Order: sequence, then structure tokens, then C-alpha cells
Amino acid sequence: MSAALRRGALAAVAAASLLTLSACGGGDQGGAPQSAAQSSGSAGGSAAPAPGKDAGARPLTAAQAKAALLTPGDLPSGWEVNKDIPAYDVGATGMQFGKADKAACQPLLDVFVGADNGPKAQAHAMTDLKQAGETGIQMTQGVTSYQEAEAVKIMQQKIDFGACGKFAAKGADGTTDQAAGSELTVPALGDGARGVRVVFAATEEGVSIQHDIAAVRVGGTVVTVSQASFTTADTAAFESSLRKAVEKVQQAQQKAGGKA
Repeated sequence: MSAALRRGALAAVAAASLLTLSACGGGDQGGAPQSAAQSSGSAGGSAAPAPGKDAGARPLTAAQAKAALLTPGDLPSGWEVNKDIPAYDVGATGMQFGKADKAACQPLLDVFVGADNGPKAQAHAMTDLKQAGETGIQMTQGVTSYQEAEAVKIMQQKIDFGACGKFAAKGADGTTDQAAGSELTVPALGDGARGVRVVFAATEEGVSIQHDIAAVRVGGTVVTVSQASFTTADTAAFESSLRKAVEKVQQAQQKAGGKA
């Protein structure tokens, strides 16, 4: 199953949930919130590692990456594995949302680690989670491990937000959606953190989907968290999930060894 089909599944679930909310007379149907998540740290680039911290960190193995993924037990009550999206393993490119009509905007859809021509990952694991109930908030989390120099390059890649106020994103299923990208402030974690926001315009179901995406480098591993929402984004859940995801990878990295 491709990431494009994941996006389609999100839209379908969102549409169904909106119908439920409408029938109940509740819910904010005005689309995703306009304000960006505000927190400490910069989303504009990767911070320099602290002296001696995770220097030359050994890449995680596939088993270690999988064990470091978030589970419902790591999150507040109400989260569960998203069984609406079948599990599949296509490597880091599975994080990708589709193909942009502007080359400058492709990094926004690659979720940092999903580029077709990106560095080869030594290990990759990902999971899909969702909040139970009518919120419709869903999350994709990835743990992708590289040689450390490659992870640094990924976090330092340039993104031309000025060129991506409006662009088209084509999925593997042939559908094309209008999208807009912007920078997102995320917590300063690990050896450097960055964030982006991608909003897909209303689908034929009348639903717009906002993706808040964060990437954090821990040595040679890039932790990614992508939260999808269509009514009200849960910034607190997004940031707490990111912190827990980074914590789990830091623990895995300590077990793997700090030196390559």
C-alpha cells in the first residue's frame, strides 16, 4: 500500500467522521486551524550536536528501529493502532505523500526521509496510530537510521517555502490534490529538529487535511512524526508524541552504542 493510498484513507475516514459530527450537531467544521504550533526551538535547520553527544552513533538495526516505534501504551488514553491503514513495508519511501508538480516542493511531501533519491537507510520502521472517537486525528511515526553524516544531510536540506504557497500533489493512484506548505515551529529536541505543515485542499468529500510534520535527529537516526487532522489539530498531543518518540530512540541508540 502506497503513502498516496494512506492519504486517501485519511480523507475517507475524515469524511465519515464529519458526517457523524454533522448529525450530532457538534464539531468544528471550519477546516484545520490556521495558527502554527508554537514552542521553543527552530524549525529552520538542525542544531549543532552537543560536544561528544552521540558522536559517530552506530545505526540502529531493523529490530531496534521497530522496537523504538510508538505504541498506544506510550500515549495518553484514547490512542490505538490504526487498523484502517494496512501495514506494509516499502522502506523509508513509504513516508512520502506523493509527487509535487514543483521540484522545490517535493521535500514537503517526502517527510524528510522519504525521498526517492535520498540516502540509503540502514534501517526503517513505521507505524500508524489514531485517536479513538470523533476527532479523526491520525498519526504516522517513523524511525529511520543512517550513517550519521547522512542523517545530518537530511536534516540540513533546504526547503523553499516561498515557492510552495500553492502546488499540486499527485498520488500513486493518479489523483491530484492542491496543497500548501509552510514552516512549522517544533520543540528543540535531540541533535536538531525541524517542522513543516502541509495542508491539502478540500477533496471531493469536502474535507481538507492538515499534516503537521516534525523530524528530529538522534545521532544517525531521524525520528519523524506526522499528525493528520481535519477539524482541530491537537498540538499538545503532537508535541508530546514527538518527545516520547525521541526518548524511545535515544534509549535504543544507547543500547546500540554511541560509536560506529
